Amino acid sequence: MTSPLRRRALVLGAVCSSVVPIAARARDADVPYVPTPPEVVEGMLDMAGLKPGERLIDLGSGDGRIPMAAVRRGASALGVEIDSDLVARARAKARFAGLEGRVHFVRDDLFTVSLRDADVVTLYLLPDINERLKPKLLSEMKPGARVVSHAFDMGDWPPEQHREVSEKHVYLWTIPAIAGGEWRLVRGDGTTATLAIAQRYSRVSGMLDGRAIRDARLAGAALSFAADGVAYRGAVGDRTIIGDTWRAERID
Repeated sequence: MTSPLRRRALVLGAVCSSVVPIAARARDADVPYVPTPPEVVEGMLDMAGLKPGERLIDLGSGDGRIPMAAVRRGASALGVEIDSDLVARARAKARFAGLEGRVHFVRDDLFTVSLRDADVVTLYLLPDINERLKPKLLSEMKPGARVVSHAFDMGDWPPEQHREVSEKHVYLWTIPAIAGGEWRLVRGDGTTATLAIAQRYSRVSGMLDGRAIRDARLAGAALSFAADGVAYRGAVGDRTIIGDTWRAERID
């Protein structure tokens, strides 16, 4: 049986073994600190659709301005930064702003900190760092979580949105569920069919009993497509897709 992590790597087009070891620390050698302008900070959070109660993790958090802006919107936030002086500066700014206890900053490696509880991850890194982080984002973050990057994209992973905020580029991606593979689909009337889905990131196509499906779309865990004049909508889990009048189970 293929593990969920391996399956995610295969169908999303990412190579999880490309995540760099802890020795390759982004801020120390690769990414100079350049502050994100305040209007771009707010634009990034707007694009992410950050909601009160959600969890934001900022990778390469610098002086802490993005996590502090997030908690002002009612979210919880963690800033991850390898430069100890910047971590100390961010903590001091949080105390001065009365945000101590609501926002946290840690000195840690971008490539080893857990992203599993993040609803939003923000980045202002460099193209090669984004590429090296991409497998981690895809394998650890839950379907429907969002990634927002200031200035740089993710290579062959196309963004869902791209805006200019104060003449700066901002990109948004939503983490897709793992829909790729073969499924045994059971309709409400008990009839069955084989659903085969090809996936690369959020792009999906496929066949239902050998006939091409149409209008296939994957947004986070929400899958929709049409076949034989019938519209199908469902939520993708690891082993099942649950629709309103149908369900499917993964075939290994």
